[in-house]
Amino acid sequence: MGFESGAIYNEEVTDPTRTAGRATIIAVSLIAGFYALSAWAMVVGVGPSQVIGQSQELGPDLMFAFLADHAPVWFVDLANLLFLTSLLAALVAFHNIVARYFFALGRDRVLPTFLARTSRRSGAPVAGSLTQSGLALVVLLVFAIAGIGSTDPLFPVVTLFTWLTNMGAFGLVLLMGLTALAVIGFLRTRRDEYSTWTRIIAPGIAALGLFALFVAIVANFDVLIGAREPTVLSWLLPAIVLVPGLAGTLWALTLRRRDPHLYAGIGSGGSLG
Repeated sequence: MGFESGAIYNEEVTDPTRTAGRATIIAVSLIAGFYALSAWAMVVGVGPSQVIGQSQELGPDLMFAFLADHAPVWFVDLANLLFLTSLLAALVAFHNIVARYFFALGRDRVLPTFLARTSRRSGAPVAGSLTQSGLALVVLLVFAIAGIGSTDPLFPVVTLFTWLTNMGAFGLVLLMGLTALAVIGFLRTRRDEYSTWTRIIAPGIAALGLFALFVAIVANFDVLIGAREPTVLSWLLPAIVLVPGLAGTLWALTLRRRDPHLYAGIGSGGSLG
């Protein structure tokens, strides 16, 4: 997840028609190759007959436990450091994405226009970035307060990470599936510009795969959040993701009725505003 974000940087590159596409293909190829190699190496290292049992017993610690048995302590520490820095890189990347969405929606006047403010020196979407930071701080404080009475000192961190990452996956897969359908709808009248593969087949395959994955996530959400059986959280957490989406849809329909010109300019970079 995240490879599709190359498109949001189109306004910042010299060749918007090609750069995002090339970057996406390179990213997907590198990620797929790295994951395949890593999975193969883990199976060979632990043993094909043992890797499932070890994974069930140790969970995410399997890789570090394996390294602890076969590598010096400094190498295990380095692996942990690389893991932490990769999480930081992922958080920065997602932060940039959200900040740019705030900027774009503010510029198109879908959200308050102050979100379109940028840094005079760098041009970065500073208002969107600060808004995202503020929202993140509120969420962190809620989980910190909720964990005050817990006997587990790691409760706020573990719960925050487990709940929100799976909520994020739930929402992102749904959005990507809907985007694939939107591509088909958007390109349906552009037969002279794009091939049938680009207009229908590729996004259609993507939509089918993504919605199949979405159904699997919904059906197994209690497992993803670490619950031993279905609980109220199994539907409450996905609902928290869906409610803003429904609110956004209603707001879009309201804008289309109240201000058709503004609605038509959404996504135009403010050129129709």
